[in-house]
Amino acid sequence: MSDPAVASGPTLLERLRQRNVLAALAIALAAAEIAVDLSTWIQLNVAIVYSLPLVLAAAGRHRRLLWGLAFVLVCVTFIAYWQQGEGPALQDEYFVNRALAAVNVLLAAALLHALSVAVELLTARNRQLSLFQQEITQRNRELDLQRAQAEEASDRKTRLLMSVSHDIRSPLTSISLMADLIGDTASDPASSARLPALAQGLQRDVLSLADMVNDVLDIAYFDSGRVELRESEFSLNQLIAEECQTLEPLAAAKNLALALELPPDAPRLRADRIKLARVLRNLVNNALQFTQRGSVTIAAAVTPEGEVWIRVSDTGPGIAPEHLAGIFGEFTQLELRSSGERRGWGLGLAICRRLTRLMGGDVSVQSELGRGSSFIVRLPASRLISA
Repeated sequence: MSDPAVASGPTLLERLRQRNVLAALAIALAAAEIAVDLSTWIQLNVAIVYSLPLVLAAAGRHRRLLWGLAFVLVCVTFIAYWQQGEGPALQDEYFVNRALAAVNVLLAAALLHALSVAVELLTARNRQLSLFQQEITQRNRELDLQRAQAEEASDRKTRLLMSVSHDIRSPLTSISLMADLIGDTASDPASSARLPALAQGLQRDVLSLADMVNDVLDIAYFDSGRVELRESEFSLNQLIAEECQTLEPLAAAKNLALALELPPDAPRLRADRIKLARVLRNLVNNALQFTQRGSVTIAAAVTPEGEVWIRVSDTGPGIAPEHLAGIFGEFTQLELRSSGERRGWGLGLAICRRLTRLMGGDVSVQSELGRGSSFIVRLPASRLISA
C-alpha cells in the first residue's frame, strides 16, 4: 500500500500549477484589455469586458488577485474616459456607460469572491465526508476482522469438541471393559494371572485420557493468553531419562526398543522444566503410538554454537510429504483420519510447537514414508547454562 502523502503529492503540485497558470492568464488578459482601452483614440467602452480576467482569477482561487485586478480595472475605466472624453458629466452617455462598467466590475468581483468561498467550503466539506467515509470503511474492516476472528474461534471450539468427543470414547470404553474384566478375574482365582496385564492396559487408557485432558487444557490456556514460563535449572539428561522411564511400560507392551543417546557431559539448562517435559512426552508418546515394530530413539546434543537439540526418531510408517507442511496444525488428526484409521497427530504437535516457541526455540520434522520420522526440538543457546 502506497503512502497517502506520496500519492497526493503530484495532485497537489498539479493544482498549484493550474492556479499559477490561471493567475498568469488573468493578469495577461487584464493587461491586454488595459492596453487596448488606453491606446484607442475613439470612445470605445472596452470596460464592458473587464470582468473576464476576474473570472480567471476566481477560477484559480486567488481572491487577493481578484480584488487587486478589480481595483485596477475600475481605476483604468475612468482614466480611459478622461483621456477620451471632455470631463465627467451625468448627461454624457459615454460616462454613464463607464460608470456602469465600473459597477459591473465590482459586482462581478463580489459575486466571484462569494462563489470562490462557497467552492472552498464545499471542497472542505467533501474532504471531510471523504475522510468520514474512509473512517467508516476502516471500522467496517475492523468489524469484519473481529467477526472473522469470532467465527474462527467458534469453529475452533466446535472442532475441538468434535475431536475430543470422538477420541474420548475409545479410552472410556476400554476403561469400562477393563474394569469389568478385572472384576470378573478377581472373583475367579484361576484367572488371577491376567490381572497384571489388565491393570497395565487400564493404566495405559487412563494415561491416554489424562493426556487428552491436558491437551484441551493447554489449548485453552494458550487461547486465553495465560501461559507463563516458570524457569528453573535442571539436567537435560536427567529430564530425558525420567520421561523415558515413565513411558517404558508402553514401549515394552508393544515390544519396542526405547533407546537413549545422551551427551556424556550432561548439559544443564535454564528453562521451564515442566513444559519441556511435556513436549518430550508428547513426541515420545506419539512415536510409540504410531510405531508397530523397531525402536524409538531419544537423542540430545549441544551444537558448537551452544544450541540444544533433542531428537525423537522412530521406525514407524513415516508421514507423507503433502502432510508435513500442516503436521503442526491443530486438529490435524481429525483432518487426516480416513477409514477409521488413526494417522493424524491431533493437538499434541501443535502444543509442542507452541510450548517450544514460548521458550524461544522451535520444533521441526523430517520424515520419509516407510522409513520413519524424526522430530527435532531446538532451544537457543541462552537456555544452556553449562555443558
